[in-house]
Amino acid sequence: MTTPPSSDDATPSPATKHTLIGVGLNLLLLAMIGYGYWQSETLKWAWVLVGIPIAVVTVRYAWHWLRFRA
Repeated sequence: MTTPPSSDDATPSPATKHTLIGVGLNLLLLAMIGYGYWQSETLKWAWVLVGIPIAVVTVRYAWHWLRFRA
């Protein structure tokens, strides 16, 4: 038998300035990855593979901040 989630578990945490800092740092990292992709002659596929998960996390952080601003 499972217990129902408490009200604290059901509500998402508010977005804080740390969420914006995370988005900013991820955008900086994506810019550096873009530069690496641009400079690379043979390993462009590796830069893409590195950039995809970081881009997904950045979008999720930004969406969280837009939805749950404190």
